[in-house]
Amino acid sequence: MTKPRFRRLLPGAALVLGVALTSTACLNQGPAASSDGQGEVGGTIQVAWWGGESRNAKTNAVIEQFNEDFPEVTTETQSADYAQYFNRLNVQASSRSLPCVVQMQDRQVNDYVKRQTLQPLDDMVASGAIDTSKIPPAVLDGGRGSDGKLYFIPYGIAWDALMVNTTLAEEAGVGAPPESWDWDQFVSYVSQAKDGLPDGTYAVAAGGEEQNAFYAWAVGQGIEVFNAEGQLGFTKEQLKEYWSLWLDLQEQGIALPPDMSAEEPPGADQGYLATGQLMVGVLPGNSLYVSQQTLDGRDGGELQAARYPDGPAGIGNILVASGFGISSNCDNVPTSAAFIDFFTNDVDAQVAFAADNGAPTNTEVLDALTAEDSELPDLKRDELEQYRAISEDNPPKVNYPPGFNAVFQQAFTRNYNEVAFGRLTLDQAVDSFFNETNASLG
Repeated sequence: MTKPRFRRLLPGAALVLGVALTSTACLNQGPAASSDGQGEVGGTIQVAWWGGESRNAKTNAVIEQFNEDFPEVTTETQSADYAQYFNRLNVQASSRSLPCVVQMQDRQVNDYVKRQTLQPLDDMVASGAIDTSKIPPAVLDGGRGSDGKLYFIPYGIAWDALMVNTTLAEEAGVGAPPESWDWDQFVSYVSQAKDGLPDGTYAVAAGGEEQNAFYAWAVGQGIEVFNAEGQLGFTKEQLKEYWSLWLDLQEQGIALPPDMSAEEPPGADQGYLATGQLMVGVLPGNSLYVSQQTLDGRDGGELQAARYPDGPAGIGNILVASGFGISSNCDNVPTSAAFIDFFTNDVDAQVAFAADNGAPTNTEVLDALTAEDSELPDLKRDELEQYRAISEDNPPKVNYPPGFNAVFQQAFTRNYNEVAFGRLTLDQAVDSFFNETNASLG
């Protein structure tokens, strides 16, 4: 058997070689491209993803397993942290020199769809080149663009959630949150906890500045976050209602005050929840294990992930999908499709990957990781079981329009805080947000 050919960029060399790779990415020497992904698997592909040292090691391990199964393939890799990754990808997209296999997220994908730099994968799924039969339909939809076509295959899912320090909640006299609740029950829960918490500890984060919390509130109300034209789908009155809820909680001393929130260190392992200064945090559900590890080092209590409150329209949790797509300039589509199929569906490889980028979308992998004899820590299994429950509840999808990443989060947080700090009235801040955001979307 031919020895697998695997070439990995060392961390220190990744930046130096990134520019060189952009000029060679479209020169893959492989079989002719096929829109349905069928054809000989061989030649060279480049694979690009974001992540830190741990994810890089696990991703490279999966790639090595792929090359053991396909020894005629040479795999070249590129990786960087999240922000640098997309900065590089934007340069490559402009020169039509994207790597064949690129990691995508649903909050970014429509920027690349608009520029026609990704291939639709629907025909590859229909032909069997990429198997999606073990991915629930609502989860698979995370890889679709606003045109309804499938542009990447989700392999990992983050999900919006609330994180509750149940030790503090017991001390405050409210106990652990219920399995499901509505927004009135949530407000009552954090309000009742206020007087029982230690000095300097707050019942809940400043959710008015958090786009993820707003999505949960909006979809539970049956509100379309973005409309078919890629503009804001909610009204000014609806945003005022949401922001007023959180402004009231801050004014009553229940939610983090604006100055303290502005100074919060970033990251699930450094924020106020992880340091024991917050009873309820606004974090992805798949950050439970990391946050608890930090709290353990401080003897800061026990964490539990809780669903967002439901609304009249149903579930408030949404999923955030990450996965691999194929660039339009790729001329080795069969091999790229084979790689995506392997990364998503090979159970042994994904068990070794250990849900490093969210919960696995493949239900067989999810079953293997949550099995009683799994080597995954119990708290990590708890994360995955919460994802399973949410995914089975048919969570709604938010279609993020082109331009979303450039303006929405910054404008949302900034304009809310203009009100919280007393620099703008609520009406002024809402008008400012709508004018600024709609001008950049779509």
